[in-house]
Amino acid sequence: MTKKMTKKLISVLYILSSIIVLVGAFCKIQHYSNGFTILIFGFMLGTITRFIDDCSLKNNNKKNEEKN
Repeated sequence: MTKKMTKKLISVLYILSSIIVLVGAFCKIQHYSNGFTILIFGFMLGTITRFIDDCSLKNNNKKNEEKN
């Protein structure tokens, strides 16, 4: 995967997790039965996406330090 594709994928995952969190919050406010589950799933997706993004940044920093 190229860097550009990785950045797009990370952006899409961030947006998707934000949408899921908003839908989960709406469902929780409306007292739907699975609102809390949707909310937790959105937070977990955002956390996993953040972890992947941080790992890719660390790898890029290591590569740049080796070049210099």
